[in-house]
Amino acid sequence: KGEKVEVHIMNEKDVIENVGRCGKICTFCKDAAFCRGCGSTSAECAKHLTREGCYQYHCSKQKGLAGCWECDDAPCDMDVFSKDNNIRYRAFVRFAKYEGVEELGKCVFQNMIHGIRYGEGKDYDQFDSEEKVVQLLTKHYLSDD
Repeated sequence: KGEKVEVHIMNEKDVIENVGRCGKICTFCKDAAFCRGCGSTSAECAKHLTREGCYQYHCSKQKGLAGCWECDDAPCDMDVFSKDNNIRYRAFVRFAKYEGVEELGKCVFQNMIHGIRYGEGKDYDQFDSEEKVVQLLTKHYLSDD
């Protein structure tokens, strides 16, 4: 692993700027202490460092896209979007595709300040459908509570 980096989420903009190419929020990743996300020059996440690398990173970069949400085929069935993987990834990238990556970041931030946790095995990972993930994702967005 690389050198530990200081990561602080201070505001909504920080969350938006840390949306990875697959729709993951890199700052909340388990590797965030060592990695600034796939959009940075210090991409050292566990997936990125595997021999095969990260399919979503390489595919979107090869196509000249900022992220999978810009791809007509997203979410595909490859790598983190496979049916065997966490449904949160598919739901987040589909949300970013139709609502925008900025809206995704805003929703995650609003939920975070209301106690909804992001990460492996946390609040977004308890559902069996993309629709239910999106319902939770948008729960506090534009609400007064």
